Amino acid sequence: MTQGDYNNPLNDHSTFSFDCHPGISCFTDCCNDVEMTLYPYDIILLKNRLNIDSETFLAQFTSIEFDEGCWFPHLTLKMSDKDACPFLTQKGCSVYDDRPFACRAYPLARSVSRACSQDAQQSKYYLVRHDYCRGHDASRQWHLSEWIDHGGMKVFNDMNAQWISIDTILKSYPFESTGMNMKLFRLLFSAVYNLDNFRLLIDDCILPEMNISNELIEKAYKCDIHLMEVGFAFIHYCLTGETPEKD
Repeated sequence: MTQGDYNNPLNDHSTFSFDCHPGISCFTDCCNDVEMTLYPYDIILLKNRLNIDSETFLAQFTSIEFDEGCWFPHLTLKMSDKDACPFLTQKGCSVYDDRPFACRAYPLARSVSRACSQDAQQSKYYLVRHDYCRGHDASRQWHLSEWIDHGGMKVFNDMNAQWISIDTILKSYPFESTGMNMKLFRLLFSAVYNLDNFRLLIDDCILPEMNISNELIEKAYKCDIHLMEVGFAFIHYCLTGETPEKD
C-alpha cells in the first residue's frame, strides 16, 4: 500500500529522509508487481537504450490502458512472467541511467495542473511511502531541489510538460468507442508513442499551415526529441486547427 501526504506539498525548504541502495533490506522490492505509467519521453529513452524501434518496444514491454471517460490511452510497463519489471536483474536495474520518471521520482509524487499552455501549468511535489520501503528510515536528508537534481528529473519535467499540454487536448477529444480502429486515432497514437513509425509519415502529415519550421522537420528525421516536438505540434493542429503557442 502506498501512502501520501497530499495535504502538505513540499516547498524549497522542505527536507525528507530517504536512501536506496543494495544494503537496504527492501532493495528492488518496488520493482515487482507495479503499475507504472510510461510517458512518451520514457519510451524514447528505453527503446533507444534497448536499441529497438518504438513499435517493437510497445509490443514487448507495454500495455494499453484507458481511464474511465477518456478515449485516448496511456501506456503502462508490462511486467514479466514473474510479475517483476522486465528490466530487473539480480544486480538491480539494467536500464538505470535511462529509467522512467516514476522510478526517479520516488519517494516523491508530482502533480501538475492540466493546461494546454505550458506556462499555465503548476506543479507540486508530495512525499509518498510504500509500506514495505525501508529507505525512509535512512538518516540521509534531502531538500526537494537536491532530489530533483540527484534523479535527473528536470529534463523529464520539461519533456512531460509538453506532453501534458497535448494530453489535455486528447482527453477532451470525443473519440468514439471504436476509436482504436479510426485512422486518425492510429495516426495520433503513432505521433505520441510510436515515433519511429510516425517518422515515416512526416512527409504526408506535415502541412505548410501547421507552421512547423523546415529546420525542425529536418532535425526530426534524426532526433527523437525533435520528432516528439513535431508530433505534438501535429496533434495540436489536428485537434484544434491552431498552431501551438511557443512556451
